[in-house]
Amino acid sequence: FSDRYLVHLHKKLDELAYCRGHYIILPHVGKDGQDSILRRGFQEHYRKMPCVGGYVDKAISPESGYQNKINGGDVHYGNKSIAVISTSDNRFEDGREFGQHSTWIKWAEPTAEAIRQACLAKESRISQTEPELPQIYIKSIDVTTSKFLGTFNIDFNKQYNALIGGRGTGKSTILEYLRWGLCDQTIQNADYDELTVIEKRRNALIQKTLVDVNGEVRITMEKNGILHVVKRNSGREILLKIGEDEFQQVKEEDIRKLLPIQSYSQKQLSDVGVKTEELKRFIEQPILSQLDTLKFQLSETGTKLKNSYNQLIRKKEIEQEIKNFNLQFQSLNTQVDNIRKSLKGISDADKETINKKSKYEIEQTIINNSIKELSVVENKADELLKLLELYPEPLRKVDETENKQLIQNISAEVEAKFVEIKTAATTLKNIFSAEYLNKFNAMLDEWRLKKESFEAAYDIAKSKSQSSKQQLHEIQQIEKEISGINKEVSDKKSLIKEIGNFENDFNIQKQNWLKFHTDKVLLLNEQAKQFTQLSNNLIKAEVTKSINFQPFKTQLKNIFEGTRIREEKIDAIIEHIKQSNEPIKEYISVLEEFRLLVELKVSDDKTLKIPETPILTSCKFTEEQKSKLCSKISTDDWLRLSTNELEFNPEFYYKTNNKLGDVIPFAAASAGQQATALLTVLLNQSGIPLLIDQPEDDIDNRAIDQIIKNIWDAKKKRQLVFTSHNANLVVNGDAELVICCDYKDSTSQTRGILKEEGAIDKKTVRNEITSVMEGGEKAFRLRKDKYGF
Repeated sequence: FSDRYLVHLHKKLDELAYCRGHYIILPHVGKDGQDSILRRGFQEHYRKMPCVGGYVDKAISPESGYQNKINGGDVHYGNKSIAVISTSDNRFEDGREFGQHSTWIKWAEPTAEAIRQACLAKESRISQTEPELPQIYIKSIDVTTSKFLGTFNIDFNKQYNALIGGRGTGKSTILEYLRWGLCDQTIQNADYDELTVIEKRRNALIQKTLVDVNGEVRITMEKNGILHVVKRNSGREILLKIGEDEFQQVKEEDIRKLLPIQSYSQKQLSDVGVKTEELKRFIEQPILSQLDTLKFQLSETGTKLKNSYNQLIRKKEIEQEIKNFNLQFQSLNTQVDNIRKSLKGISDADKETINKKSKYEIEQTIINNSIKELSVVENKADELLKLLELYPEPLRKVDETENKQLIQNISAEVEAKFVEIKTAATTLKNIFSAEYLNKFNAMLDEWRLKKESFEAAYDIAKSKSQSSKQQLHEIQQIEKEISGINKEVSDKKSLIKEIGNFENDFNIQKQNWLKFHTDKVLLLNEQAKQFTQLSNNLIKAEVTKSINFQPFKTQLKNIFEGTRIREEKIDAIIEHIKQSNEPIKEYISVLEEFRLLVELKVSDDKTLKIPETPILTSCKFTEEQKSKLCSKISTDDWLRLSTNELEFNPEFYYKTNNKLGDVIPFAAASAGQQATALLTVLLNQSGIPLLIDQPEDDIDNRAIDQIIKNIWDAKKKRQLVFTSHNANLVVNGDAELVICCDYKDSTSQTRGILKEEGAIDKKTVRNEITSVMEGGEKAFRLRKDKYGF
C-alpha cells in the first residue's frame, strides 16, 4: 500500500471523462482502527493525500492529540487540516442507530464540488450539530426602476452575502438602496453644510439614481418567521405589510424601530471612531427597546413629578394665604369685639342680640362647609360612575389561550365583581338624592328660619341706637369682611383637601426618577462590559461618570442670566458632581439645594434667611449670589432641571496592552485600529442584519485573518451583506451568496447589470472572483493551502 496510493487513485479517476470533476474521495480518518489513514505508520499517506476531508464511524473523538492532527496542528502529519464527516454506522437490521451521528453540510447544489468546497471551509460549512441560522434577515430587494441598474431583484441568503465587481459597477448603490428602503440613518431637516461628506454622497446617490426617475424600492425582511414587506417610493411614501395583513402607511421611525439594521458606507467605519454619537450606537443599539422603555418611564415620571410638585407648591401657597387670612380675621374680630363693647344707648337685651351676630357667622361657615363637602363627594361619585362605564373590557382572543376555561372563569369573576362595584357606586350616588337627604334638608330649613328670625331681631336692635349709628355701620362693614374671609378660608381648605397629600407622591416620583436613571446606568454599564468582551478586549468603555452635562449647563446659564454669576461657578457645580462616587445622587442633591432657594418665597420662615446649601457654598457661591438666585430661579426653572432625562456619553479607550491594561483615548488610536476593533464588535454581536460597504478599506490588513474567522462565527448569529474588492473576505470568509456586478456595456459604462450570482461552488462565480477581485486566484489557493489543506 504505497503512501501515494490516494494520489494515484485521483489520477486514475481523472482519466475517466465521466468522473473528472464529479467525484470526491473521503478516506476513513478515525482515531483508531486498521482502516484509518491516521493509524500508526501512515503519516506520509496522510501528508501526501490530495483529499480535503474524511469520514469516521459514529462520533468524532474529542481526544486532544487526534483533534490536533485533523486541525493541522501536528507537524508529523504535515500540519494538514481536513474536514471530518461523522456517519451513523448503523449495523442493526432494525436501524436503531440510524441518524444518531449526523453531519450537516452546507452547499448551494448537491455536487461533489460542493462537498469539496464545504471541506475547504469546514468551520463555516460543516457541523456535527444542527446549524444556527439568523432569525432576522433581509429576504429580498426589488427595485422597479433606477438610473444605473434599471429594474432588478436580489434574493439574499440568510448568512453571508458579498457584492463584488469592478469599481463603479453598482455594488455600493445596491447597499444604499437597502439602507434607504429600510429608512436607515435617513437625514431629515438637516442643514446641508452640516452633513458629512459620506451623508452628502448618500443623499445625492438616492436623489439622482432613484428619486429623479420615480423608482420604488421594495424590501422583504423576515423576522422570526414573519414576513415584513416595506415599499418606499420617490414620493417618500412608506408602506408596510406585516404577515398576511394589508399594507399600511407608516413613518420612517416606525420602520427603524420595527426593522432595524446596522450599516456603514465606504470609509464610514473608520470615521465612527471620532464621533461620540456613532460610538454610542454600538452600546445602545442592542438594548434600544430597554432604553426606549426607560425613556417612556422617565417621561411619565417627569410628568407626574411636575404635577405633584406644582400641587405641592400650590398647597404651600394656599396654606400661606390661609395664614394671612387668619391674621386678618384675628385683627377684624378683635376690632368688632371692641366696637361692640363700646356701644352706647343700647339695652342689654339689644347688646346680646348684636353680639350673637358673630355666632351666626360661625354657624353659616360650618353649614357652608358641610354642603361643600357633600357636593365634593357627590361629584366624585359621578366621576366614579362615568369611569365604571369603561370597565370591564370584553374578553378577547380567548380561543388563542392555553387555559381557555380557566381564563373564562376568571373573566366571569371579574365581571361579577364589577357588577358589585357598580351597584355600590349607584348606592353611593343615591345617598345624595332628595329622598336620602330629606332629614339633612329639614335641619337646614330649621336653621335658616332661626337665622331669618335673628336677622330681623338684629336689624331692630341696630335701629334703636341713633347715638351708635356710626359704630354699628363699622360693625356691619367689618362683619362683611369677616364673612368674606371665612368664605375664602373655607374654599381654600376645600382646595387643600382636594390637592391631598402630594408630599408623599412627590417623594415617590423623586425616588422613581433616581431608580430609573440608576437602572439606565446599570443597563449601559452591563452593555459596555459586553461591548469590551465583543471587541476581544480591544476597547474599554466607561459609563457611570460620563453624564452629558451640556443641557444642564445651558439651562443654568439661562437661569443665571442677569445675576452676574460667572460661568465658572456652573463649571464648579458640574465638576463637583463628576468627582462624586455616585454622580446621579449628587446631581439630585444639587437640585435639592436649588429647590430650597426656590421655595423660600413660600416658606414659613418669615425671616427669609437663606437656607443651608453646603454644595453651593463649596462651589464658592456667596450669600449675595444665593439671594439673587432666590429671586431669579422659578419653580418652572427648577422643574425643567429636575425632569430632564440624563444622557450619557460613554468614554471609550483603546487597549494598547491587554496584559498590563494600558489604554489610550479611542480617538487617539489609528483609523485602522479603530475600524478593526469596531468591526470585531459588529461581527461578535448577534441579531439584526449588518451591512458594510468595503470593510477592507477601514481595517488593518494584519487583522484580515482574524476578521475572516470572526465572519465564520458571525454569520451564524446575524446576516451579513458586504461589498468588497478583497477576495480573501469573500473566498475565505466563505460567502454563501456572491452577487457579481458589471457594466452592461464596458465601452460606455453608463448602465450596470447583475452579471452572475450564487455560491463559490459555481464555476462561473469562481471565474468572476478570479477575474475582477484583487488577489482572487491567490485567495482560492490560500483557501486550499491554509484553511482547507
